[in-house]
Amino acid sequence: MNSAIEAAASLAECCILVRLCNGFLGFKSQNKKWQKTSVLFVLLSLADILPCQLGGFENISVIIIMVIMLTYSFVFLEGQLWEKLLVTLIPTITAPPINLIVMSVFSALSGNERSEVLPGGAMRIPVLFFSKAAFFLVCEILIRIRKKRTYSLNVYQWVIQLSCFIISLIISSLMWSLFRGQEETQPLFLIIFLLIALMNVLLYILMSRMQHDSKEKEKYKLLKTNISAQERLALEAMERYSEVRTLKHDMKHYLTIAAELISDGKPNEAKEYIERVINEKITHAGTIVNTGSAVVDAVINHKISLCTEKGIIVKCIIDTEFEGLNDVDISILLSNLLDNAINGCDRSNPHIELVISKVKSLTYIAVKNSIAESVLLNNPDLKTEKKNRSEHGFGIKSIKQIAHKYDGSIEFKEDRGVFIAEVWLKK
Repeated sequence: MNSAIEAAASLAECCILVRLCNGFLGFKSQNKKWQKTSVLFVLLSLADILPCQLGGFENISVIIIMVIMLTYSFVFLEGQLWEKLLVTLIPTITAPPINLIVMSVFSALSGNERSEVLPGGAMRIPVLFFSKAAFFLVCEILIRIRKKRTYSLNVYQWVIQLSCFIISLIISSLMWSLFRGQEETQPLFLIIFLLIALMNVLLYILMSRMQHDSKEKEKYKLLKTNISAQERLALEAMERYSEVRTLKHDMKHYLTIAAELISDGKPNEAKEYIERVINEKITHAGTIVNTGSAVVDAVINHKISLCTEKGIIVKCIIDTEFEGLNDVDISILLSNLLDNAINGCDRSNPHIELVISKVKSLTYIAVKNSIAESVLLNNPDLKTEKKNRSEHGFGIKSIKQIAHKYDGSIEFKEDRGVFIAEVWLKK
């Protein structure tokens, strides 16, 4: 019975080590993840259990486990060298102190009788549970710090989970102090303790599921936002195309009238007529920006038209094409950036500047707009100020998602009354 309990604890620790490796670093390739994970678990289990069964090989077991984890991380996982070495060292650094603390607590509760917390002792099961649970929570926190994009718990959920864990530890300690020395009540204590342990496990599963569902709902809303943006892009492109086709159709009529005026000996009237056509028709409908992408041009030119209607001065500096980047992604990115700039522009001094350039292998996009007061000071998280926040506020998230897709970065800053959104994208 005792050996089975110790083996179960070892298997649980191996599961935690597998989770630590995969969660902290991430796979190089998503192919055959379960097969890779299963092989690692089997190797760790054999390295952890077999030497202990032989006796006198516990220290060798630790070294073998470290070698297996390091080899696995080099072959299958991402990350730099120091990160892979860190993952290998984390169990050695954190597990022994955690085990020592838990054993000391329960040893003190049992009147400093260490035999009760060692293998075969009456307190061995609670010691194993709380030590492995604490080790698991520490590893999950480290994974969250390393990769905030995973479905790990948020801060408030971690506070709840850790609070319940500590409360469970206190309850178990008080129960042991009451039941200690009463042989007939020890089975009851074991049952109650197992129920408390199960409650902690179910709470963690529930919290993780809630966080996962929350992320999935956010992804769904973001997807809806992007689809709506693509529909707007298509309509804007169709409008521009329709304007050009109309202009092309009417051009014959304009030129005919101008030719008749010249034939009638009215060159001044012909000149005035041509100038009026240019100002009223061609300038309004003609392409203002030409990036080489019809979809991107439609977005930028449509936003410029909106700015003109609102009396906002626009300056564009574009000296690169979007090679290696999806036109729809860039269009959504620019649409959100320019919408934010238009909405946040200072009406007393309205001006917006769009800069798109190539810096080595990166595409640099910057949208600058005048502001009446500091945005980052009053709204540092750039949350939407629209009434229905559940349906809005996804513009910034969409920008960040696209930047992440191209392994890029985004930065918001201010400089002398100008709000600046900078995006760097890799091809």
